[in-house]
Amino acid sequence: MGKKILLVVSLVVLCWLPGIEAASTITNTADLVYSDYLGGTYTDAGTCTLVKMVIKVVIKKQARNITRGGTYTDIAKGLSNDVIEYCVLLTNTGQDAAGTVTIADTLPTDVTFQPDSYGSGTGIKVDGTAQTNAKDADKANYSGGKITVGKNEAGDNGNQGTISIPGGGKVTILYQVKIN
Repeated sequence: MGKKILLVVSLVVLCWLPGIEAASTITNTADLVYSDYLGGTYTDAGTCTLVKMVIKVVIKKQARNITRGGTYTDIAKGLSNDVIEYCVLLTNTGQDAAGTVTIADTLPTDVTFQPDSYGSGTGIKVDGTAQTNAKDADKANYSGGKITVGKNEAGDNGNQGTISIPGGGKVTILYQVKIN
């Protein structure tokens, strides 16, 4: 009899800047007063403007059973050898772009990554474009049981392709696993 597994997928906030509801401009002025040795007094001012950005990225992860023809859901059901496709949706509900976005997903030990889901050596899709599984010039890789998408700030996660999400924009990431 096949092994049954229940995959539970949840909604997680990836990045949120609290208290920022709308873009605004903040002006700050530093005043300088000084005197010379003859008693003259002088003043000057330096002004700096800060634009408060609105960036709010949320992540939603769902799964569907490819083998049994399921639709994306927060709780996917499957048996041993069923193929499950994960869909990770990143949405920037803010007004300004989120740059250098990186996501990492360590897969459970009860599943096996399917490295050729979208073509030979391409087991990950980012916005409909197949990515190689290797640490190379594209936006994604699979290594050590973990899917990584987007180049991180340090540049040490193996991806050379960066992901940014414009204000109001979305990024969709797909990959498949087989239930052990």
